[in-house]
Amino acid sequence: MNKNFDNKNTFNPAKNSTSGSTVNKINTILLDFDGTITKQDTVASFFMQFGEENWMEIEKDWIDGKIGSKECMLLQLDTIKHLTEEKLYNFLNSIEIQDGFIEFCTEAKKRRKEITIISDGFDFFISYILKKEKSDHIKFYTNHLEVLKKDNFLKFNLTFPYENKNCTSGLGSCKCAHAKVITKDENFIYAGDGLSDRCIASKAHLLFAKNSLKKHCLKNNIKFVEFEDFFQISDYLFKEGTTEDARVETKGAFRG
Repeated sequence: MNKNFDNKNTFNPAKNSTSGSTVNKINTILLDFDGTITKQDTVASFFMQFGEENWMEIEKDWIDGKIGSKECMLLQLDTIKHLTEEKLYNFLNSIEIQDGFIEFCTEAKKRRKEITIISDGFDFFISYILKKEKSDHIKFYTNHLEVLKKDNFLKFNLTFPYENKNCTSGLGSCKCAHAKVITKDENFIYAGDGLSDRCIASKAHLLFAKNSLKKHCLKNNIKFVEFEDFFQISDYLFKEGTTEDARVETKGAFRG
C-alpha cells in the first residue's frame, strides 16, 4: 500500500447509493477496529486501566476539538508509568472481539468481498488481537506503536506512517485517505462507532453505525444502518432471498 497519500483528499463519491444491485456489487468493506471489531475501545480501555488520572482530561480536549487525535495519543502515552510486559499482555488477552465477527469474515470471503481495517489506533494492539483470534490474515492500516523495555518497564514510541497533514479530523491515520487509496474512488461499505469515524461516514455508500457515530449521523442527517454486532451486519448484507429494499423496510434501521 502506498503510504504517500494525496493531501488534496478529493474523495467525493456519490453518497449513500444503496440500491440492492449497487450493494451487491460493492466488494470493498472497510471497518473501524476499536469499539467496532472489539467489544470495547481498546485504546481508551488501555489508558483507563494504566494511565495516570490526567489521561481523561487529555481525552476531553480531543472530544472538544481542542487537539487532534495524534496529539491526544502522544500526550496520553506519556501518562503510562511503570507498566510491565506481563500486565500489557494480560490486558490484550482480555480484549474480546464483537459477536459474529468471525462468521461475518467467513461470509464476506465466500462472496469475494475484501475486508480491510482502517484504524486510528495502535498496530501493536491490532496485530496481537487479530492473531489471538486467528484473524491475522486481515489487512489493516493504522498508527505504529513501538513497545520498548527499560528497567523492567515498558516505554512507547508512537509514529504515524499514514499521516495526512490535510486530514480534516486531525487523525494520525487518516481514514478518508485510506479509503481513497484502497477503493480508488469506488463504492465501499463502512462500519464504525466513534469520533474518528465521523469524516469517512459521510463518504461511505452504505454505513453501519453505533454509539457516538450514530448520534453524529442523526445530528447531521447522514443515512446509516444501526448495529450492535456483526451478526446484524451479516443479516443485512448477506441474508439470502431478501432484497435491499426489503431489508431496509424490515429492520427499520436506515436513518436519516
